[in-house]
Amino acid sequence: MGKPNTRPIGQLVLCCEALAFLLLVLLLWLDELYDLPNRLAGRALTPVNWPEALLETVMVVSVGLFAVCFNRRMLRRLRQLEGILPICASCKRIRDAQGNWHPVEGYISGHSEAQFSHGVCPECYQRLYPEFAEEEFAGEA
Repeated sequence: MGKPNTRPIGQLVLCCEALAFLLLVLLLWLDELYDLPNRLAGRALTPVNWPEALLETVMVVSVGLFAVCFNRRMLRRLRQLEGILPICASCKRIRDAQGNWHPVEGYISGHSEAQFSHGVCPECYQRLYPEFAEEEFAGEA
């Protein structure tokens, strides 16, 4: 169980996103060259407006590049745990790919962006600190 590899799914997402923007550019040019709305409506065709088509293309490509770069950066920051984690039934430590055992907090912190904060649940509080539990939970009963 080494580090999880989220790269293939991230690359797939970015490729699909880039493909969507390229298809949008293709539609813009098909519309400009073949005047699709007027052709479908049976109206008179208009001449190709090259400056407008180029400006629209630059705008769509700019937005596409921004979106792909932004999402690429976000996907690089995304780290997740996948698969089966071998965990000790008694002490709850997790075994890594090299066979070493680690506390749950250390393993998860090392393989994700999760951070831990510790507390004590009511059941454990009553078991560990029965003399204080009666005072602590007296108002809840």
